[in-house]
Amino acid sequence: MTDQRKLLERALVQLRETRARLAAAERAAREPIAVLGAGVRLPGDVADLEAYWDLLRDGVDAVTPSVDTLDGHRPKPADRPENGRWAGLLTDVDGFDAAFFGISAAEAAKMDPQQRLALEVAWEAMEDAGLPLETLQRTRTGVFLGVYNSDYLTLQYDEPATINTYTAPGGAHSVLANRLSYLLDLRGPSMAVDTACSSSLMAVHLAVRALRQGDCDIALAGGVNVILNPISTLVTEKVLPMAPGGRCRTFDAAADGIIRAEGCGVLVLTRESLAADRRMGGRVRAVIRGTAANHDGRTNGLTAPNPRAQADLLRSALDDAGVRPEEVTYIEAHGTGTPLGDPIEVEALREVYGGGSLPCALGSVKTNFGHQEAAAGVTGLIKAMLVLEHEQVPPNVHLRRLNPEIDLAGSRLAAPAELTGLAREEHAPLAAVSSFGFGGANAHAILQAPPASPEADGALGKLVLPLSARDPAALVALARAYADRLAGCDAEQAAAVCAAAGTRRTHMAYGLCLTAEDPAELVTRLGEVEGGRGAIPARPPRVAFVFSGQGSQWPGMGAELLRREPVVAAEVAECDAVVRELAGWSVLEQLTDGDRLAETEVAQVAIGALQLGLAALWRSWGVEPSAVTGHSMGEVVAACAAGALTRAQTFDLLLRRARRTEEGAAGGAMASIALPPDRVRALIGSDRVGIGAVNGPRSTVVSGERQAVVALCSQAERLGATVRRLPARYGFHSPMLDGQDELLAAELAHLRPGRGTVPMYSTVTGALIDTEHLNAAHWGRNLRDAVRFSPAVSAIAATGVTVFVEIGPHPVLLRDLGETLEEAGVRYRAVGSLRRGRPAADTLDRSLADLYRAGLEVDWAAVLGEAPAGVPLPAYPWQRRRHWLGEAPQRADLAATVPLAERADTIALFVRRRIADALGLDDVEQVPPDRPLADFNLESLVIVELKGQAESELGVSVPLQALLRVMHGGTALDLATMIAKES
Repeated sequence: MTDQRKLLERALVQLRETRARLAAAERAAREPIAVLGAGVRLPGDVADLEAYWDLLRDGVDAVTPSVDTLDGHRPKPADRPENGRWAGLLTDVDGFDAAFFGISAAEAAKMDPQQRLALEVAWEAMEDAGLPLETLQRTRTGVFLGVYNSDYLTLQYDEPATINTYTAPGGAHSVLANRLSYLLDLRGPSMAVDTACSSSLMAVHLAVRALRQGDCDIALAGGVNVILNPISTLVTEKVLPMAPGGRCRTFDAAADGIIRAEGCGVLVLTRESLAADRRMGGRVRAVIRGTAANHDGRTNGLTAPNPRAQADLLRSALDDAGVRPEEVTYIEAHGTGTPLGDPIEVEALREVYGGGSLPCALGSVKTNFGHQEAAAGVTGLIKAMLVLEHEQVPPNVHLRRLNPEIDLAGSRLAAPAELTGLAREEHAPLAAVSSFGFGGANAHAILQAPPASPEADGALGKLVLPLSARDPAALVALARAYADRLAGCDAEQAAAVCAAAGTRRTHMAYGLCLTAEDPAELVTRLGEVEGGRGAIPARPPRVAFVFSGQGSQWPGMGAELLRREPVVAAEVAECDAVVRELAGWSVLEQLTDGDRLAETEVAQVAIGALQLGLAALWRSWGVEPSAVTGHSMGEVVAACAAGALTRAQTFDLLLRRARRTEEGAAGGAMASIALPPDRVRALIGSDRVGIGAVNGPRSTVVSGERQAVVALCSQAERLGATVRRLPARYGFHSPMLDGQDELLAAELAHLRPGRGTVPMYSTVTGALIDTEHLNAAHWGRNLRDAVRFSPAVSAIAATGVTVFVEIGPHPVLLRDLGETLEEAGVRYRAVGSLRRGRPAADTLDRSLADLYRAGLEVDWAAVLGEAPAGVPLPAYPWQRRRHWLGEAPQRADLAATVPLAERADTIALFVRRRIADALGLDDVEQVPPDRPLADFNLESLVIVELKGQAESELGVSVPLQALLRVMHGGTALDLATMIAKES
């Protein structure tokens, strides 16, 4: 009995599981599909959705006299057609940004303009969706594109000798979709769809099915149509009635046939359940509730429509959508404008949609453009989407008197001739879209307005704007477009634009990143991007974290940072708990408003806690080190950052080390001498002073008893060397610590370092060190021996690291680091983290901008937060060149066209503004271009930062030594001329 019960229970469990799977499958088979974005290229110079809606709303007739396009040129339309034909034509079909897609000019010349259009419009649809390319590549992304014409391929048949390896893929319909999948590295289904006039809506239908079945998670779906060869129009008019009056007069009594038209439209689709994921862009433009496809069957002719089949199609789509026909309040009809086709279509529409009390408007975009054939369905669908978005129905152009064969009496259907409001009930309004192929293949879709977009989590505030392009000139154009976009924005709106630019755009090879305190400053700085020199090709660089030592601290150094950055606050809180247990005082208090930073113990521990917080912050932003090193006490923190020491070990070591320093080195002195270490060593004649640090090729620090240090400095000055007394009151790394190193090592006998996860370069040895060798004896040497900073940096650079981030409360190593790397011939980028007395944002944001400019992959969501849904951003500025059959490819003029003097004037203004900023001056005129820069007494850190800003924002290489020479003896204009020559 017990066994039978177990069997019965197991059977019931299996039954419930089976029912659950069947229910899930049923839900998946009917799951709505979200439209995340769309791109269009349509007659009437329509290149985006805003322009498309303006054209529809205003009832614009975009039809012009037809022109033959055998040579690819589209002359300005005449008043009357020379060939008697009219058409809805695109303005430009020979231009293409081949370089953006990595296509050679030779191949681009053989590519059907339909392929070129589809590539650009698909990219624009991705941008409208707010989906970076990486998102499409991480998921299974399918491509479904409708295509019908082959004019460009047929143009080549007359000259067989010109056919080459690019001809077949350039003209094959299949490659229209396949090339997009190939170039963007998309792995889902990829297919071209040819059902003639219904091709693009059929492509959408297939994409919906593929998404529901799990064949892909994102789909690019749409279609394209370009008319080039007059022979194809001749072929068309032998099959379809061409309008002698030159317009598609849909629903009108004067309807007399179609005219041909061009266009391209692409949608970005995903399942509604996936659309809620923030990584999908955060906005839904519309929801496709259901679709259906069928065929007319055997009618009285292959191209003759079938009202019964059309009515069946509409019902199938409604059933798939799970909605009642009376809920639909707008129908985008196929609406070709033929005297018999329109009444047949409306008969089926009335039969299915005619009942109910809520008014339902009929429309056809063919009255604006003509019949776009393979692109007609998607153009109509995007129109329907805009109708739902704006809750207005555009006029049917040319509708003067309803076709007497169309009977709308007693139905809720109407064809408006002027802009009208969209009828709606409590629920989001619904629309329907039809598209019929002249071979009998039909498609219908049910579309619904989207739900309200969710609110973005967290407040936005940082004005850090990353921009990138695949071409320097495009980057300049993009900067200008963003300047226009940001003009008049308040701080919140500008922060949203920055966040969207960081998280919802693909980051490319040429980049810049600008920071500002307010939107007006951001607009000004965007206007300063000049001549395409704001960027260089980015290569993923390797990064080193450089932890500075004591002397970089300042009162309140962590106050703003802890308020501004939760990641830092969390790390410092962990450190504070450790320090309270070990030392009995709060490092958190000392970082915010403490008064004990003059004490060695407090200073070193506070610096260490802040450094660990900064390292955690940089890592949270996507900046991961390939190597770490530390100067003096900074080596202890570097060991922790490398994973060799725990927090408890780190602060125990810092506390013990500080106490040994206090006991042995108090009352000493230090100085920096601008000579190589060998020259300084030769000057030392006392055992009370020694070399404390080798910071650069000509930067040697001496340390020891005060009188001995003073005497040594006097010797160096008599030789003409520059000497700088350091404010330290200790003789760090000097003979004063003899014996203290052994005591420290004895205290640390218990220390057992672990195996680090990041390579560590020791400034004790000047080389890579096995972190398991960071034992007690090593830390004794770290206390007493000279800091071999320059050799450690050289060793790191020898491994290919080119980006250095100084981790500390104030940059004290950047100049020495730069001189070391320049001596080694390394092209590098070095930035600080915080700066004494400056807002945290001032240095952190600018440093992050420099790292982005250097090619680092930044986690912009972590930096800037999630942008609100639907933040409009400028589209990519295509750098098109003419590509056509039989023509030599155009070459880009890469030479600098701006005269040196003119560039120098522009750069001089840039230099003067940066100096004014550094000095806290309100007016750039307070820094005259002809005044010696030495008069401004700029500290070396300002000079190093100016070098970084020039390289980051002007895209030039500025040698540090040359910069120092001009700064000491030249003017702003002299400096600008030097930079201009370098560029």
